[in-house]
Amino acid sequence: MRVALLSDAHLAGPDDPNQHRLLRFLDTLAVDRLCLLGDIFQHWWHFGGSPFPAYVPVIEALRRFPVTFVPGNHDFHAARFFRDVLHAEVAPVVTPRWDGVAIHLSHGDEVDTSIGYRALSAVLRGRLFARGVDALGPERAWRFLSSMSGTPSGTPDAALCAAQLADARARVADGVGLVVSGHTHAPCHHELPGGAYVNLGDWVTHHTWLLVEDGRPTLLQRSDDGADRPYSA
Repeated sequence: MRVALLSDAHLAGPDDPNQHRLLRFLDTLAVDRLCLLGDIFQHWWHFGGSPFPAYVPVIEALRRFPVTFVPGNHDFHAARFFRDVLHAEVAPVVTPRWDGVAIHLSHGDEVDTSIGYRALSAVLRGRLFARGVDALGPERAWRFLSSMSGTPSGTPDAALCAAQLADARARVADGVGLVVSGHTHAPCHHELPGGAYVNLGDWVTHHTWLLVEDGRPTLLQRSDDGADRPYSA
């Protein structure tokens, strides 16, 4: 089985060069399944079942693949669209078994237990915020969410990275063969006793993605010339 995994593209529409770069990547990708582990879109909303027009080319490109979608903290509202329209596998945590290897997939923000992060998350996922965005309509909502979400940070949070690795160690000790997450924009591949942990990095500055083939993970980096090479920190 051949599976591609990526996260944290933070796509921002037609003026975003990373969106065009990702579309070129998807156009050449040949896999049995594509797993998107959150924050593929910088912000997501849909009106009457339709996403922002800026993301339609990406949606059309994704129709080529069997998709697994794990919502991130930027695009959690995309879960229903991915499930109902793209017929994707959608869940906050996915635990498949590929070629005999037990896998654990998550966005990675679940390790952030800080009060500030949890409070902000509760507000953004609440009914009051949803009603306000719905009332704006597509054009104003796009401008509002664009201004609100800002620019993705390029500096990984060392404490969160350490927490993700500790969580992965515990899961591998419990029998998981491969733990994969994103969120921190800090690509890495750690071999652990009995398994491995991979952070997918991002498609903002690193352009990294994971290929799992026959149960073996390889962290790759898409270069400017369109070639994929093993990632080296």
